[in-house]
Amino acid sequence: MISGASIARIEASTVWRAKRVETFDLPEGRVLVKGQRETRSPWAHRLLNALAWMAGVSYMKAVPVHGEARSQAIEIMRLRALHGAGLPVPEVLHVAPDYFVMTYLGERDMALTLREQGPQAWGLWLSAMEHLLQVHAQGQYLSQCFARNIIVSDRFDGLIDFEDDPLEVMTLVEAQARDWLIYLQSTLFNLGTGPTQVDAALRDLLGRELAPVRAVLRHAAGRLGWLRWLPTNRKVWGKDFVSLQAVGAALHRHFSSQAPGATTGDS
Repeated sequence: MISGASIARIEASTVWRAKRVETFDLPEGRVLVKGQRETRSPWAHRLLNALAWMAGVSYMKAVPVHGEARSQAIEIMRLRALHGAGLPVPEVLHVAPDYFVMTYLGERDMALTLREQGPQAWGLWLSAMEHLLQVHAQGQYLSQCFARNIIVSDRFDGLIDFEDDPLEVMTLVEAQARDWLIYLQSTLFNLGTGPTQVDAALRDLLGRELAPVRAVLRHAAGRLGWLRWLPTNRKVWGKDFVSLQAVGAALHRHFSSQAPGATTGDS
C-alpha cells in the first residue's frame, strides 16, 4: 500500500531513527512512521505491581512493554485486530524489520484538549466513552487508554499506542475494566465538571457496559472508594493520586446509587 519511492524516502530519513516517530506527507497521504522502542527497566513496573497488589486491584497492574521487535509485533497485531473490527485506530500500511508505517490520525490529543478547554470538551469526553463501549462490544480491549492516546479535533478521531498486550497478565474482562479505570483516571482531574453531571453520564454509559465488566468495576469501587475520605490536595499527594481519588469517588457514587433502596449523592 506504500510505493517503493515512498519507502525509499522513509528509509532515507534520520529523523524517525533518532526521535522514533516522524510524519510524512506522501502521495498515499499523511502517514506516521514509528521505529522500535528500546527495552525498558522493569523496576517502575514492579513498584506499580506492588501498589496494585496492596490495593487489591490486580487488574491495575503494569502490562509489560517488551521493547524492540517484540513490542512492534504486538502493536501491529493489536492495530490489525482493532482495525479489522471496524474500530477507529490507524491502519498499518507497511512493516519493516525496524519500523512500520500507519495512517496518521492527528496531533491533538484528549489530554491537551481537556487542559485547554475543560468543561467545554464535555462532548468529546462523552464521545470517547461511547467509542470505548464499541470497543468492548466487539470483544476487543485497548491497553494504554490514557487521554494522551486519544486523538481528537472538533470530534473524536481515534485511538493510538498499542505496544503492550494486557492479556499477557490479565483476563479480557479485567482488561476491559482497566480501560475504564485508566480513562477516568486520566480525564476527570482536568474535566472540571461537577459530580452530578459526571454521575449522570456514567449512569448512562456504564449502564450499557457488559455485565462482567461492570462486576470488575464494582469490585474496584469497593477497593478504591475509601480514597475519597483522604484530603484532596494535589501539592501533598500529587496529581496521579488525586486523579485516582476522583475515580474511586465516582465509582463509589455510581455503584452505591445502584444498590436497592439507595439514594443519590455522595456519602
